[in-house]
Amino acid sequence: MSSRPKPTPRKPKAAREAERNARAIPMATLLKNVGRAAALLVLAGISSPVSQLNLSPVYGSIPASLYHQRAILFTGVLACIGKDALKRYLPKNVREYIAVLAYWIPTIQCLLFTYSLQMGPEYGPVVTEVVTYLPLLFLSVYSAVQLLECLDLSRYGPVVADMATALGSYVTLSSTSKIATAALPQYIGTHSTFTRVGLQMSVASAFAALSPSRLIFLAVPAILHTMLANPHYDSDKAAALLNSTLQTQNFTLLERKESLTGYLSVLEGKEAHFRILRCDHSLLGGEWLVTPERAAQGQTLREPIFSVFAMLEAVRLVELEDQETKPESEKSALVIGLGIGTAPNSLIAHGINTTIVELDPVVHYFATKYFNLSPNHIAAIDDAVFYVDEKARSHPNSYDYIIHDVFTGGAEPVALFTIEFFEGLKSLLTDNGVVAINYAGDLTLPSTRLVLATIHAVFPACRLFRDNPPPASGSEPDFINMVVFCTRQRPVAGSISFRAPTEQDFRGSIARRNYLLPRPELEIRFDGRREAGGEVLRRGETGVLEGFQRGGAVSHWRIMRTVLPGRVWELW
Repeated sequence: MSSRPKPTPRKPKAAREAERNARAIPMATLLKNVGRAAALLVLAGISSPVSQLNLSPVYGSIPASLYHQRAILFTGVLACIGKDALKRYLPKNVREYIAVLAYWIPTIQCLLFTYSLQMGPEYGPVVTEVVTYLPLLFLSVYSAVQLLECLDLSRYGPVVADMATALGSYVTLSSTSKIATAALPQYIGTHSTFTRVGLQMSVASAFAALSPSRLIFLAVPAILHTMLANPHYDSDKAAALLNSTLQTQNFTLLERKESLTGYLSVLEGKEAHFRILRCDHSLLGGEWLVTPERAAQGQTLREPIFSVFAMLEAVRLVELEDQETKPESEKSALVIGLGIGTAPNSLIAHGINTTIVELDPVVHYFATKYFNLSPNHIAAIDDAVFYVDEKARSHPNSYDYIIHDVFTGGAEPVALFTIEFFEGLKSLLTDNGVVAINYAGDLTLPSTRLVLATIHAVFPACRLFRDNPPPASGSEPDFINMVVFCTRQRPVAGSISFRAPTEQDFRGSIARRNYLLPRPELEIRFDGRREAGGEVLRRGETGVLEGFQRGGAVSHWRIMRTVLPGRVWELW
């Protein structure tokens, strides 16, 4: 009869502690590894909004972000769960390759941007990040998790041991990304380091300092390309290079700056003779220049290239009860969103005391320097939400006219289209005040109807006009600029009417002669009472509109590619 094997005697506690201490990593090494892992994750998190900033001039901020967060999550999870299987394929010094890749990203992006039209706004950003930011993210997370294996968490159980480092890595990465996304707009453009390419090079240098290696020589060609041949780099040489290329497209760059609302530049079309203000992948406005040929045809001053800017000035033509008793020199106007300043310039020219609220100081600077914005105005460089809220409490009934024009290319600031914001505008109007609201969208989209319903829920009388006739084919997208004219009180006649413009209203402008008075055939019949009885956009509930912006931004991107040549967009 066989005897049962004797159990191995349990080692004394002191012996077990001695073995654990023998395997333990020195505290200095432990802290060093944890610090390096945290630094890798922080740099990868900062690289997330930096990647988006570099995509936005070519694709726009919304198309660039469509799949960004999902791609980050997928890449991070893949790096964590595949860390053991990948050890046999990836070199032990994989951290040293991260800086090399980071230095190559601006060069790779510069090449891929030339194919943006073929890839389109849906797939272009994804393809670009698949070969630039996502590999950097993958190697950073993989390396960080490898470094964190020094932490002995087995005493807390196998689940904690497996999940703690992955969860901690994700929290560090996502928190850094959110903080950087919120902070960067306040600093972008303030120094060459805080430019789009400047940030990429700074992050790459930080990776290189974190893991010094001779492999960095592999990045030398990319560094030289960025500093000597990349038109997006912030230097006089890069600007001259950009202009030499733009000349082939009959364009000239006058000036460019990066700022909190996007990449801004002033361009002139040399063949068609116009000047435009660009913000990322959109236009804030533009003017036809006066040339001898146009002067011979009767043009005596710069004309807006978009008819909607002339239509906005019709806010002055709405029939008001005090029209005969209150001269315009005693009236006040509030303009929210400056653009190139076409509408506020007209208000100022008519002697109206005009206040302009503009978030971006660079927009105001460019409008003044290149588009002759009159100095005779009050400039409030401020967030319009805060400005209107404060003014509505302290100075209600202050303005006879309000112009609301904040569209920036499929990415309108949704907080400026909530019922609370429109109620603030209503309280700022005088009893006979008028507001003109520019909104760009497709009437078939729920987002457009939601915004229009919100406007009609606040103002008792409105009329809506489009800037161009509908397309001949009903199958084509109908993405248009619309102007909504509303009054604080319902007119005596029951509906809004416009007086006939005079020569003084036209001010010698051909565009105003053609577009100032809204055309009846371009009026859109919108049942405000029925629509306003349903859902409206409220502050804190803007996610529904943000979700609808995707279709509008993609449509706007395609329209912009027909307005200017693709190379102009790709070269920034």
